[in-house]
Amino acid sequence: MGENLRGRVAARAGQQQPGTDVAERKAPPGLVDQVRQMEQQFQMAMPKGQEAAQLVRDVITAISQNPKLRECVPATVLGGAMTMAQLGLRPGVLGHGWLLPFWDSRHDNGNGRKGAFKAQLVIGYQGLVELVHRSDRVISIAARTVYTNDEFALGYGLEGDTFTHNPALDGDRGEPRLYYAIARMKGGGYALTEPMSHTAMEAYRDQYAMAKTREGVVVGPWRDQFEGMAHKTMIRRLVKLLPKSTELAHAIEADEKIRVDLTPAGIDHGQDVIDGEVIDEVPDGVDPATGETTAPAAAEQPAGGEQ
Repeated sequence: MGENLRGRVAARAGQQQPGTDVAERKAPPGLVDQVRQMEQQFQMAMPKGQEAAQLVRDVITAISQNPKLRECVPATVLGGAMTMAQLGLRPGVLGHGWLLPFWDSRHDNGNGRKGAFKAQLVIGYQGLVELVHRSDRVISIAARTVYTNDEFALGYGLEGDTFTHNPALDGDRGEPRLYYAIARMKGGGYALTEPMSHTAMEAYRDQYAMAKTREGVVVGPWRDQFEGMAHKTMIRRLVKLLPKSTELAHAIEADEKIRVDLTPAGIDHGQDVIDGEVIDEVPDGVDPATGETTAPAAAEQPAGGEQ
């Protein structure tokens, strides 16, 4: 009897030791596990006929391709994924949209420290085009670049508008000159944006790009995919001229925002949706452009070393 009691006490004590299987089971799940655990909620939110298992795989792939997402406030990654689920878009696939990490210097950690990485949802040009096509009121939609060697003419008149864009098919098309978007409607008619010059688009980028270093240098999609972001800008302007579906209205509202509400109904209201902020006041040891941890000055490579 005494031996059995001592054995049970010893076994219980062993279970309470740090590093045991019990302790590991009590550890909070990692981000990838949290994404997997959300599959049922994603499925409830998704349009009919789409599979949440595919969305889960897409989000996990995005995390593996951008490990900095693991350091983001988990609710911002999951919230962005929930928005993509409700819109029926695929993050990181087909140009539908991306979850991008950035540093929010104003985040209150509740322990006297400020700042945290958060995931910002950026809906892509192809994502907006996909949603427009689902409205069943548009035959075709496109955003285009006019180059200096293209033939382009646009005129407005009482007898009707005139519009011509013939790309230069032989030789160099030249430098980007203008951007515009056009949609052809079912039943006839079309919608066309006012063209926007390349210079005006650069000014728009400088004013509205959310991802910047504290020195004001633009990073992220506007740096790496300027034409794609220019086309997206024109599609957003074109959308204002088109009949809007609920999905499309939600997409415009959610674009370049942070969402921490994980319920399927969260997209229907503004509570718990926070405007994205520029990357600024990144703490020492963090590269403001990439979020990567940098080596201290004493550990910098000597002159002539690999940069």
